[in-house]
Amino acid sequence: TPECAYVLSKSEWTLMEFNKSGKQILIGAMGGVALSLDGYEGSVLHSFQSETGRTGASSQSFPMAACFTPDDRSVICRNNDGTVSCYQADSGLLVRTIRGHPDRVGAVAANPKYSQFASACTNTAVWIC
Repeated sequence: TPECAYVLSKSEWTLMEFNKSGKQILIGAMGGVALSLDGYEGSVLHSFQSETGRTGASSQSFPMAACFTPDDRSVICRNNDGTVSCYQADSGLLVRTIRGHPDRVGAVAANPKYSQFASACTNTAVWIC
């Protein structure tokens, strides 16, 4: 969207990682925005925004925390409303929103061996799903 493009043009990039196959790059930026790029051409495949980014509230001071799952099928993104969003990596569609944190999620990580991920919120609680 134009709003997403504007946020990215003004934001510092804080995350860059390839998926396991090397076919996609995940870029995270200040302002709660992430992009998946084609790993060979660099073209934008999908964009992801935190809940705060979608509702228009200011999240400029918070970087996007996101990661690929080891099977390359999903992208996990943190949200400012205490939820974690899971997207299909190939289509960019939201698959599920997981609730449970009392505050902004600050970090997410996918387990490289098992089908689970961890997320941590601002009160240092860690949830493993």
